[in-house]
Amino acid sequence: MLVSETHFTTKSYFSIPGYSFCHTNHSDDKAHGGTTILIRSTITYSEQMQYAKLELQATIIQVKGQQRTIKIASVYCPPKYNLKAPQFNSFFQTLGSCFVAGGDYNNKRTLWGSRLVTNKGRELASLSHTNNYSFLSTGTPTYWPTDPNKLPDLLDFFITSKMSPSNADIQPSYDLSSDKTPIITTISTTITKRKPKPRLHNAHTNWQTYKTEICNRVNCDWKLKSCEDLEIATTRFTHILQKAAVLATPERKPYVPVNNIPSTIKRLVALKRKAKATWQKTHAPDDRRIFNNASTSSKLY
Repeated sequence: MLVSETHFTTKSYFSIPGYSFCHTNHSDDKAHGGTTILIRSTITYSEQMQYAKLELQATIIQVKGQQRTIKIASVYCPPKYNLKAPQFNSFFQTLGSCFVAGGDYNNKRTLWGSRLVTNKGRELASLSHTNNYSFLSTGTPTYWPTDPNKLPDLLDFFITSKMSPSNADIQPSYDLSSDKTPIITTISTTITKRKPKPRLHNAHTNWQTYKTEICNRVNCDWKLKSCEDLEIATTRFTHILQKAAVLATPERKPYVPVNNIPSTIKRLVALKRKAKATWQKTHAPDDRRIFNNASTSSKLY
């Protein structure tokens, strides 16, 4: 578990039975910033040198995988510092060639799903493109501000090196109630298969049958005089909708899990295909150049 902005100091104490605990406090030893990694005690790991600077704090461990050694980093970037590419690069150089670095980067760019683009986002994206790093992101907001004048946005994501995004699956977790949405990443040695979400209807649903079943099953004489009556009626009506959908929808063939191709790669492939189609129609040198650039960008991933 990677935790950002722990607010720990040298006087803080934290422990969970069955887990080891590595942490990095802010360099001024005050209760702000900081990162933590919790590791199951049965996992063999080695703690690396802490990275504690005003503009970035990170806790780093090294774990031996089935195929290679991987460094895992929990990262926190305070929002008030406008980091440049060399500052990001000095941190990533400490992680070696194969790593997963996740946390709150306070960094916005549409490339990983944020609403807008900041200068810090441009710098990180430029460095990642130069070093051939990959992004793992849910593409949905991870920060939900309490200020009604602010909009939710994506600030938390992973940056990886020497690891294919096709071998990873990332999902948000809405179980907690803080202003941050945790993200859960599963990294596999093979291409990850993701099961499609179950649906009650499809393109072959008979909506007339669905309507008829609901009309036949709904009882207008249900009592709605108390909160308990309302709860019972709501549950019954939900079951009626579900059963009607099942009856009106023909049986489908079992879903074949599809490869979990990241949205970034899908977007690049779509741009390449569009550029190729344009060039084949016009055969203009400018369109050829655009197609070549799109093809090169897709191959970098």
